[in-house]
Amino acid sequence: MIAKLHNTLHDLLVALGLLDRPKLQPVPVRDDDQRRPQAPRRRR
Repeated sequence: MIAKLHNTLHDLLVALGLLDRPKLQPVPVRDDDQRRPQAPRRRR
């Protein structure tokens, strides 16, 4: 109950502009799938 109240209060303060949103780190995305040679997949 306390955690939910804390989250609601935090969301309200962020919405009012009194607090900054937590900064999220970017997720790396691989673009080189076509340039990489495809290795044959092994069966177990």
